[in-house]
Amino acid sequence: MSTDHGPDAAHAPTAPPAGVPPFAADLAGADRCVLCGMCLPHCPTYAIQRMEGDSPRGRITLMQGLAQGHLEPGNERLREHLQGCLGCRSCEAVCPAGVRFGALMDNTRRVLREHPGGPWRTLPERLFGPWRRLALRRRRWRRMAALAARAARALGLRHLFPASSRLGRVLRHTAPSLVKMPPLAPTAAFSRADVWLFTGCMDAFFTGPDSVATLELLHALGIRAAVPPGQVCCGAMDQHLGRSNDAATLQRKNEHAFGGTRPVLVLDSGCEAQLREYPGDGWRERVTSLTGFLASLPVEDFRWRSDPLRVALHLPCTLRNVTREGEGIRRLFERLPGIDVAALIPPQNCCGAAGTAMLTQPAMADPLGQATLSALEAAAPDIIVSPNVGCSVHLRALQAHGDMGVRIVSPARFLRERLLGRDALVLPDRPRSRPQGAPTGL
Repeated sequence: MSTDHGPDAAHAPTAPPAGVPPFAADLAGADRCVLCGMCLPHCPTYAIQRMEGDSPRGRITLMQGLAQGHLEPGNERLREHLQGCLGCRSCEAVCPAGVRFGALMDNTRRVLREHPGGPWRTLPERLFGPWRRLALRRRRWRRMAALAARAARALGLRHLFPASSRLGRVLRHTAPSLVKMPPLAPTAAFSRADVWLFTGCMDAFFTGPDSVATLELLHALGIRAAVPPGQVCCGAMDQHLGRSNDAATLQRKNEHAFGGTRPVLVLDSGCEAQLREYPGDGWRERVTSLTGFLASLPVEDFRWRSDPLRVALHLPCTLRNVTREGEGIRRLFERLPGIDVAALIPPQNCCGAAGTAMLTQPAMADPLGQATLSALEAAAPDIIVSPNVGCSVHLRALQAHGDMGVRIVSPARFLRERLLGRDALVLPDRPRSRPQGAPTGL
């Protein structure tokens, strides 16, 4: 009997060997790890837990166990170790073997989501998944959700829920950063814009004033900017929680909305990191932070305020470990008159915000955030500047429980307020009273 199955037989997909899970290929990158341990001093979760399973090396060993079929995705202790990773990618930045830990963790969480180990694990996704997808894709739904959040803050509903509960944590932690979404007045015809602005999905909750500040800043510098319609969430939240199909859908929508060759300015370092890792041709070259774009301009020729100001610059994980723009933003600020960028000791690590981790893992997030705040405050700054919205929300929430009055603002608002030009103004501060006698910053 002939065994020839035609010319495509050699290319036909083959089933994995017996005992090997079907998702083994997605975790194959874990085999690049040489278990050297150089990542251990840089891992924030290992620094707190001091457990091998909460280190990059330990998590990679668990991934290998999953890929080889020795461990089951439903194992509770395994899931705790793998889902406890904050995704800071500090380990990836120092790995001598070049292990792409961020991509490995995304794949692992997709495996855990697709193999939940029990029907009760899928209940939150079935209940809240459709609403989340609507909010990430539809600005109208985001406005409604943000309106509800601000109403809950005004009515003091957070006091009805224990601080230890998930909803109580969400209401308390986000309240100091909630702002009303201002209208984005067009500054240039869409077809004649020099640059396009990516606003992200937090515009209705926290970053609306940042977008306005960016448009005003660019307009004052003679740069035509526009906000393309049809843009959606960058997909980072879905990607890092294992919802790769949802992230891919958002990616396609953004690729369509930002078609062409114009630069895409991004205000949040997390969004920038996600957009730069889109697989499409030319994306990485087009995507830039606001500060990265301004660094290429002769900023010394513009009119800036020159009064002395000491700035504590918070460098988020995505800025240090993914986009690698930490030195760039520091050098830009040092080119501005009157600005003294404080040196932070000890060196910064993850602040614990980590997307939604600040809401779901408070025991891990709060100590890391307090350590970051202590480093920032030790520099005795007049103002704190952070290029990441999640980090800013987390640090403000922790700051609200103390007596620290230094403002935490985005680079966009900081630069807009320092610029001297027509219609110069100071944008509204966060919606909570400042302690008596606190420094005004700007």
